[in-house]
Amino acid sequence: MPCQIDGCTRPHKARGLCQTHYAQRLRGSDFSPIRSRVREKPPECVEDGCAEPVKSKGLCKMHYQRLLRHGHTRYRDRKKPAKQCLIDGCDNILYAKDLCHPHYAKQRKWQAYGVDAARYQEMLREQGGVCAICAQPERAPDKASGKTKDLAIDHDHVTGAVRALLCSACNTAIGLFNDDDALLAKAQSYVLYHR
Repeated sequence: MPCQIDGCTRPHKARGLCQTHYAQRLRGSDFSPIRSRVREKPPECVEDGCAEPVKSKGLCKMHYQRLLRHGHTRYRDRKKPAKQCLIDGCDNILYAKDLCHPHYAKQRKWQAYGVDAARYQEMLREQGGVCAICAQPERAPDKASGKTKDLAIDHDHVTGAVRALLCSACNTAIGLFNDDDALLAKAQSYVLYHR
């Protein structure tokens, strides 16, 4: 049952009135017309394929900003291809200092060992892009990106001197043996004995 006030189509709440008109009656004020809750959709941008609401001059916010900055609303394709990362085998686009974003972030860790991107690249070339122990390329995937990890920088934990680049497996193995020569020799003799 709708409200009894002329022109009101809201549902009945009490004494034949909708909630809004009933509240007006309790306050003792005159019944006023209720504005419709249905809002009209704002006009859309005049650019082809853009359905964003208009900000100014018939254009959405993005196209209006483009008009102010460049004097036109067309998108211009990149004339030159994006540069790639300095590190061999990396196909990511340039972020800063000739490196992609992941390698730029890694360089901060490398600098703790006194190695920058150029030195890392040089070490990688000297080793032929493979691990210094097993002579295999890195196979472990990075959990975040899914791409193959970079070879790890191996260093002496006592002196901090950089030794070489190792794959994840070899680097982990040496770390688990705590760089102990005697323990590594025992492990080698154990493997040879049981072969």
